[in-house]
Amino acid sequence: MTKLGTVRAARTGDRHLPTGRSRWAIGASALALLWTAALAVPAAGAAAPGGDPYDWTETPIGQPGLMVEDIDADDGTAWAVGTEHFGERLVALRRDGDTWTDATPAIAGASLVEVDVAAADDVWAVGWDGSAADGSTSPLVVHWDGTAWTEIPGPAEIGAFDDVVVDAEGTVWVTGWARIGSAEPAVVYRYADGVWTEHSDGLEGAINGNSLTVLASDDAWLALNPGLAHFDGTSWTMVEEFPADGSQILTGLAAVDATDVWAAGVEYAGPGPARPVVWHHDGSKWSEVPTPKVSAQVYDVTIVDGRPVVVGEEFDRDWASTPLVLTTEAGAERPRLVQVAGPTTGAVVLTSADADAGRLWVGGGDIDVFNGFAAYAELP
Repeated sequence: MTKLGTVRAARTGDRHLPTGRSRWAIGASALALLWTAALAVPAAGAAAPGGDPYDWTETPIGQPGLMVEDIDADDGTAWAVGTEHFGERLVALRRDGDTWTDATPAIAGASLVEVDVAAADDVWAVGWDGSAADGSTSPLVVHWDGTAWTEIPGPAEIGAFDDVVVDAEGTVWVTGWARIGSAEPAVVYRYADGVWTEHSDGLEGAINGNSLTVLASDDAWLALNPGLAHFDGTSWTMVEEFPADGSQILTGLAAVDATDVWAAGVEYAGPGPARPVVWHHDGSKWSEVPTPKVSAQVYDVTIVDGRPVVVGEEFDRDWASTPLVLTTEAGAERPRLVQVAGPTTGAVVLTSADADAGRLWVGGGDIDVFNGFAAYAELP
């Protein structure tokens, strides 16, 4: 069955955060649906691959016991963050030439789940600090200046962050959840000139901010538990086309521009197995895009030459996992996702993808043995 113990459950009550593959967060209703699907129906047969456009090269990370949660690159500089042995130690790795170098901040009892590389001397990572004696977590934000990490005091005492984005103006955006009064809603904060500003109007009913993409200070998209929301510079508005009943949970967002935005995640609807779900925004409306009929969980999406690349894990009939890579079919009159060959060594799940400097990077690993994985494909 699926590895539910490795999922970070963002619940409305107490916030115990199981460690492990914590690329995404789900609400209690979605979690119940996943249990039902997992127990009731075996995985569907895999769709035929749509081709092998990527020639993968594994890059040994030299870190036994690590699960890579996120990988990001900019101008040839790549970083990967993750967790050792079910949250025993956070890890940050920097790609130097042809090798990964351990550049982990000295923070005990914490987890890093997302990294954004704005420049070689401007790297941001987020997660949570779970070292409190009472079991609560506090949001964790760290910054790399080219030499060392600095922990940035967060905007909330209790909570956790799941995504970080540095926009074109250099402003840092973070999302996740935080305790505000007696509630623990989804939140979005911006950090500029040493000051945090909250921008969470309209998110009061959402459990967690999973993924964020920022096109401008008045044009951002947020994947939630549940739902999808748009920011106009003042407040968030829920996208009416997207189901708000928890049957679909989006875990990744990426954009070419304001007229070409992609969202990816998982659907638990009906008595069948979980399946990948992908949505596209053309500048005026969101539409669901057909995906292969496979049992799978999607964790991230990036853009390669104007086409989305979606990654995650596919489940077979015994609930064993293999890497999943989807992209749009070339030359199709209408966009649809097809399955293509993913890396086959050292990973059963791909948690993250990013394209930069002529390379498509993916990260993940084998959650059962905590065997971290990073690989790239040279792009034409």
